[in-house]
This record gives sequence, C-alpha cells and structure tokens, in this order.
Amino acid sequence: MDASRKGLTISVILLGTALCSVMLAYFVFGDSNDAEGLRTLRMIAILFRHGDRSPTELYPNDPHQNHPWPGGLGALSEKGSQQMYNLGKNLHMRYYRLLPPNGLYSKDDIFIGSSAAERCLMSAQTFMAGFMPPLESRNPLPIPWQPVAIHAPPRDRDILYAQKQPCPKYDEVLKRLYINPPADIVEINQKNAELYKRLTKETGQNVSTILDVEFLYNTLEIEKNAGLTLPDWTEGVFPDRMLPLAERSLALFTETPFMKKIKGGTIVTDIVDNMVKKRSGLQNRSIFIYSSHDVTLVNFMRAIGIINETSRKPDYAATIVVELHHSVIYEDDFEVKIVYYFNSEDKFPKELSIPNCESPCSLTAFARTMETLIVRNYNEICQIV
Repeated sequence: MDASRKGLTISVILLGTALCSVMLAYFVFGDSNDAEGLRTLRMIAILFRHGDRSPTELYPNDPHQNHPWPGGLGALSEKGSQQMYNLGKNLHMRYYRLLPPNGLYSKDDIFIGSSAAERCLMSAQTFMAGFMPPLESRNPLPIPWQPVAIHAPPRDRDILYAQKQPCPKYDEVLKRLYINPPADIVEINQKNAELYKRLTKETGQNVSTILDVEFLYNTLEIEKNAGLTLPDWTEGVFPDRMLPLAERSLALFTETPFMKKIKGGTIVTDIVDNMVKKRSGLQNRSIFIYSSHDVTLVNFMRAIGIINETSRKPDYAATIVVELHHSVIYEDDFEVKIVYYFNSEDKFPKELSIPNCESPCSLTAFARTMETLIVRNYNEICQIV
C-alpha cells in the first residue's frame, strides 16, 4: 500500500473512531431534552431571571457616569434579549410536547406572569419568541413571531415576581436583621472592615454592609460585561472578594423560616395549587411562566432547600423548571421533578434532588413536604401582632 492510500486509511479509521465516540457518549449520557421520560410530562412551571441589563445605579466616582446605556438605567440590553431568545429555544427543545398542536398562543394553554419591571416584561416577550414561535402555516404575520399576553400585577400587589407587596411583619424582621446581623455576617463585616473603607473611598459613597457591596458588585459586573474598562482599584477586589458578600446579601432575605414562607412560599403555593388542580382535572393549562429577578430565584431555591445544587447568585436567564409527570409507579398520583438551567447557553438542564422527598417524588409527597411554606392569607400572616 502506498503512503497516500495508507494515510487515507488511517484518517478514515480515526474519523470512524471519533464518530463512534460521539455516538457512544450520546447513548450513555442521552439527549435529556428528547428522552422517552419527557413523554410523561403533563405540566411545567418555569421561573427565570431576566436577561442582561444596564445598571440600576451608578456610584459617584464611576468613570462611566456618562456612558450611553441604551434604554436607560435598568433596561434589558440587546445581549439580554438574545439571551432570553436563546433560553426560549433551548426550553422549546425539551417542552415542545406541551405546546398546543396548532402552535398558537391561547390563555387556555399557557399563563405568563411577570414583574412589572420593563426588563422582566421584555425578557418574557423575547423568551416566548424563542419558546413558542408560530407554525409557518398558521402565522398571519410576515415575521416568525406571535403576540402573547403577559400579566404583570402592580408592584405593591405583587407577591410572586418582584415580591414588593408590603408585609409589615416581614419588613420588621428584615430591619432587625440589618440592625443586629446574624453571627456569620458580624464576622464578615469585621473581616472586611478595611475592604469597606477602601470601597467607600474609591467609589465616593458609603459602603458599610453586605447589601452595599451587592449593589456595587452588580454595577461593576454589568460594566465589565458591557466591555467597559473597570478602574484600577477593582483589581484584586472584584469579583472574587466581593462575590461571597453579594451572595450572603441575597440569602439574608430568606434568613428565617417565616421569611422563607413569605418570599419563597408564595411561588411554592402557586405551583403546588396548579399541579394539584392538574391532577384532579380542574386545570387545563400546562405551562406557567414566572419572569422575575435574581433575588426571586434565590428566595424560591432557599425556601425549598435546593440552593446548594444551583447558584447562590443566579446568572442572567438562569431558570428553574418544576415538572409534573404522569406516574406509572404511583396509582392516581403524579411525579414531580425539578431541573435547573444555569444560563441561556445551557441546552441540557441539571436535574435536582428534592429535599425530604424520596425519588421518584410523588405530587402528594411533594405537597406534604412544602406544607410549611404554603401561604393562604398573605395579608393576615403579614400583620404585626
């Protein structure tokens, strides 16, 4: 065999080996978005953080005070729109079986709720463009898009998405925690006293709490993601030294069982109620969407005890999906699964274990596990006695 034919033979063998390896990996790890098990899906609740945004605030010494942020402060960026569109496409791959066969939006099939913040409303819109594009044969518009209804309660009546409805008892508990922080936060403040002084000097604003650090961290992160050059003083400080403090700040909003009930239990209640109705044949809708904020995800994940499997400071477009499946194991019952998408690039989510619920977790067991979080009369339990 001459050298050229021998080389060709070796190349074919190597290519064949590579293809076999890819196919083996596919069959071993599987395409979790088209697995046979997904045929048992009956309902999903999708809770995501909005996409990339502009800062909501700038610090006095910020060198980018005059940067022209498209849409103004706190707005969804072009990158954020793309993230949400990609997230919609990725979730479409997993959940297309639940979409109506005609591809058209109907309030009978899907409910989309959102924080009143424009970035959340716009995130919901772009997510739906990727998640539920109309069929070409049924699309009356000259673009691959269809209108959908997005429901956003006023902020002072929102207990699900931005969670800004007043709760005097919760506010009092949080206020006391800021005045008399838990022991670990006292230690954090002591260890980072010099860092607080440095940040105060460099930014031109008071930085004396983990909440101050969280807000500053967000601004620096956004500016860096936007391609802006951060000032020299951030080197060695951002992100590594600031991130753990920002994460602890987010966790403080669900520090106690009562706080978990108010901030996480409201979403748990909504999801459990809809799933129980679905099992009983009283719920026709199969898809519920919650367009929200990073703290909303953290509140929910800490309330049900899955935060250690996910992210303490969720990325843009991070998503939790609670799935309801038909069961062949439990008679007259369904099964509950929870999966997590770390960001909009995730095509295959991570399945999470549900605390205190043996796998497969029946809906009955899941509802029983969540009993302490269920909120039936928000205003009543929020009263200061």
